[in-house]
Amino acid sequence: MKLLCAIGVCIIALTACNNQDTNKTREEAAKAAAEFKQATKEAGKEIKKGAEEARKQGTAIAQGVREGWHSDEKLVDLNSASRSQLMGLPGVDSKSAVRIIAGRPYHTKEELESKGIVSGEEYQKIQDRITTK
Repeated sequence: MKLLCAIGVCIIALTACNNQDTNKTREEAAKAAAEFKQATKEAGKEIKKGAEEARKQGTAIAQGVREGWHSDEKLVDLNSASRSQLMGLPGVDSKSAVRIIAGRPYHTKEELESKGIVSGEEYQKIQDRITTK
């Protein structure tokens, strides 16, 4: 927007040349150039901010794709996982792991909560890291 204003000032200065002395025209052109320079600096800062945000978003997208691509490798199978593998899940202690093993087989991972093996709060912590095969 400032860029357009600076250009507009330049145009007005040029069209007014016929009615002004050369010193006034020079001063107005200098003022317009200074405004243009400042607007250019500000636009550069905004572009730099936008580029940094785009870089961050691009990195996040790449990480998400990588995690999604390898998501099956990280999931713990409720029907075959060892006690120690189950204890690697957030909030799962030895007692919970034993309860999970005792409740096998599971047809869906949601059965952990519906069968009362873990609480709703515990299930929320692990639902994205478990599967049933």
